[in-house]
Amino acid sequence: MGSDPAGQTPRPFVPLLAVGSLAVLTWASYAWVKQRQLDELHRTLDSRAELYAASIGGALNKYEFLPLAVAQSDAVAQLLEQPSADKVTQINAYLVDMNRRAGAFAVYVLDDKGTTLASSNWQDRSSYVGVNYGFRPYFKNAIAGGIGRFYGIGFSTFEAGYFISQPVQRDGRIIGIVAAKVNLDWIEQSWRTPGAGEQIWVKDANGVIILATTPAFKFKTLAPLSPDAKKDISEQRQFLQENLPILPHRVSRQFADGASVMTLERPQTGDTPALSGSADYLAVNRALGPLQWQITVLAELDQVNEAARNAAIAAALGWALLLLALMYARQRRRRIADKLNAQQTLARAYEQLEIKVEQRTADLVHANGRLQAEVTERERAEQTLRYAQAELVQSGKLAAIGQMAAGVTHELNQPLAALQTFSDNAKVFLARGQIDDALDNLSTISDLVKRLGYVTSQLKGFARRSDDARKPVSVRQAFAQTMLQIRTRKNSQRLTLHESWLEDDIIVLCNAIGLEQVFTNLITNAMDAVPENEPVQIWFQVRREGSLAVLHITDNGPGIPLASLDKIFDPFYTTKEHGLGLGLSISAGILRAAGSALAVRNRSAQEGGGAQFTITLSCDPGERDKETSDARE
Repeated sequence: MGSDPAGQTPRPFVPLLAVGSLAVLTWASYAWVKQRQLDELHRTLDSRAELYAASIGGALNKYEFLPLAVAQSDAVAQLLEQPSADKVTQINAYLVDMNRRAGAFAVYVLDDKGTTLASSNWQDRSSYVGVNYGFRPYFKNAIAGGIGRFYGIGFSTFEAGYFISQPVQRDGRIIGIVAAKVNLDWIEQSWRTPGAGEQIWVKDANGVIILATTPAFKFKTLAPLSPDAKKDISEQRQFLQENLPILPHRVSRQFADGASVMTLERPQTGDTPALSGSADYLAVNRALGPLQWQITVLAELDQVNEAARNAAIAAALGWALLLLALMYARQRRRRIADKLNAQQTLARAYEQLEIKVEQRTADLVHANGRLQAEVTERERAEQTLRYAQAELVQSGKLAAIGQMAAGVTHELNQPLAALQTFSDNAKVFLARGQIDDALDNLSTISDLVKRLGYVTSQLKGFARRSDDARKPVSVRQAFAQTMLQIRTRKNSQRLTLHESWLEDDIIVLCNAIGLEQVFTNLITNAMDAVPENEPVQIWFQVRREGSLAVLHITDNGPGIPLASLDKIFDPFYTTKEHGLGLGLSISAGILRAAGSALAVRNRSAQEGGGAQFTITLSCDPGERDKETSDARE
């Protein structure tokens, strides 16, 4: 009683089963899509956090040299040893000039008690001259012989900044320090771009937010400060009168890598600095530099929640449509059965005819069901295709950003190492009074800076092609500049170079700095291929074939594995244990932009073995016209 025939679900439970299955399907769709979207956003924020951390680290490292350079000055040491009004005037002018070149907020000299003797802002109303900063950590660290690094609000200017200090040593003793203050407000301004959907802040070692895209977040903490931290901040007068309140927030989920989902007050757009409403954010953290800072990148989860809600609604609608279709089919079958029974009771004479009608009707119902199933499947496939296409586009964007960042990092390493070597030599030459040698080194540094500019300018290739990829350049001059940098590398003394040049220099069409970059990548790869305990032999040969210049670079290494020959120019493919796989890809791209080519082969044992790279460049037409004119004369 009260149930269907054996094997069927009792009728009162059918609605409950339908509602329950609808709830489970809706919840499962919501949870699955939300987790997928959250994972994708997590990976995106990881990349963004790495990029922001690298940019801040580079900005801070740029000013590390400034106090060190000033600390080497003999005039500064004389002021610290025997202060006088004339020396103070001289050093003030010197510091003004140094600060104008470096672009810092201020550079100043303190005696061994912490009193400022000279400063680049000596003419300002908030001058540091005469003020004692002995209580600051950057003074204590430097006077103890270390490097001082500190972030806080200026005691004289009431403006926050990053302080770097170096000791001034003479005859084995520390007689004072040199400090530089750098304003980091421009970093926050760069984060506050119109339409940016991210929140960024930087916390110091005590957990105080010192930089933030939202001004209301600055000088707040996410957790109560420890008694020791409060004591240090008070003694160092790091934030002057700031009371450092706790930023209202709630962490609802914590990930294994330190990321979290938290609820914060949403910053109001426009010119109003107040906050309005709350929102959920995914926060990803990255460590910063020797100061134990931490950068946090946050993104709102509105789009994630919206995508999950849409998926749940779509699943619920699909299930409801399916349930209605099942109910319709059941009612249809019931009506057909009743009609057949009525026809059988009214006239048995038409029994055979009714059977045929029933069979035809059943066939039509089945065909209709299959057609509906096909339509539903096609719609589902189209929706899946659109989603996959969107995923592919997003993955392509992330891959392009990763390749671009890795390529620039790879190509900046060698010029930066050369800059370090030549700048150190220039300081030594200046200290010895060898002005001509120092000027030569500074000229070389200028060329290296141009090369760094060319490397970074390659980022414009994502938007347009470069217009200087085919300019006349001397092969001999480009190779000489390359070798000047190669000789600064570690273990470069084991390199023996065999050069074969034509009597006249060859002028080819390429970017000058780009050609140097190609030479650098090929020669350093050859040096890395030869084991460290063996001498490196490189043969550089130049010949001309009509309107083309053919350059061969051959080494005495083990050659390139046969399985790698077809893939050696692919991005991120490398045979080195710690390589990025970008040098040869970038070199091939530079030559391709100049309408040239780069090829490689392994030499046979009879030829001496090793790998041989061949560069084919177009000669400058103007140079060929000049040679023809000379021949006619």
